[in-house]
Amino acid sequence: MPRYLKTNATAKAGINYVRTIVEAHNCIFQKIDQENDIGIDALIELVKNERPTGNFIASQIKSGSSYFDKKANLCKIPIRDHRDYWSNHSLPIYGIVYIPEFDSAYWINIKSYLEAFPSDTVISFEPTLANIINKTTFITQFIPHLTGEAPNINFELAKKLFQSNNPDELYLGLYTLFKKFADKKEVWEIFFEYFKTHPVSEIPEMLVYYLSVIPWHPDMLFYKDSHTPESREYGKTLINQFKRHDIQKLLYFVDEENMISRGSLGQSVEAIISSVPNFITYLEDIIKDNSLEIKIREFAAVIYAYHKGGDSIGILSTMTPNESWYIQELIAHIKEFGDFDPY
Repeated sequence: MPRYLKTNATAKAGINYVRTIVEAHNCIFQKIDQENDIGIDALIELVKNERPTGNFIASQIKSGSSYFDKKANLCKIPIRDHRDYWSNHSLPIYGIVYIPEFDSAYWINIKSYLEAFPSDTVISFEPTLANIINKTTFITQFIPHLTGEAPNINFELAKKLFQSNNPDELYLGLYTLFKKFADKKEVWEIFFEYFKTHPVSEIPEMLVYYLSVIPWHPDMLFYKDSHTPESREYGKTLINQFKRHDIQKLLYFVDEENMISRGSLGQSVEAIISSVPNFITYLEDIIKDNSLEIKIREFAAVIYAYHKGGDSIGILSTMTPNESWYIQELIAHIKEFGDFDPY
């Protein structure tokens, strides 16, 4: 008698799980026949207001215990000979792993993964609240992710995600709090508390960019963000509490190559620092403190020179040529032109 392997049923379970969720939200699920399956199991087209949008994604759907390492808590999708096909495909490619034990599926952007980890032979990713697909999150998180809109999750869940130790969950919470709830004073209290109490290595760069919304700078891009003039004014009262150690922490986010040039994260850092009361005094102390990393003193010197111009030379000269050739170049520039404008 012919055999019908259990793996066939398991594979179908994953396909059917995703199909059910997609169609429950009136989107279109087009399964690829097995004989035509060369790395893509289905096409998903988003539908909005009962009209197909022409917005497609391709999906590779895996199901069963062989694609989930329970001990390591990792979903796994073998790459095999699909690397070039996935990388060069005209559509976004999403891997989806269905875990029958959890009755849940989890997604990964395959193209982004392959770009970040070009030598990997297996796509490995953690199942989290940020990449779960179920009947709720498909519409509240996954579709907004695809369309670039703010996730449709509530305030309490966004706060919970921001408190997570998982970077993806933390980022989703941070992004949602800013995009949907930045009109609340509590959000800015949460942001500033996180910045003050966590080491630099645990602070997302995006948080620094969001904090710079409070003082504003000319290259700040606003979309449909939720902050208001009133919430920004409240944020200013929190920036006013920054001290020297907070400024030192901010300086770690300046990029050595771009410094505080236009469009850089350093520009956002400068905007925050320059709105702190007594920031000039704090910068002077940092520049003269030879116990600090030289790059931190240099970043402080650049911001100081921008604000003080020719009057900055005395403090800048406390850094010797042996300590920083860059500062000597900065001093020479100021002597020749009278000021320094990194923008």
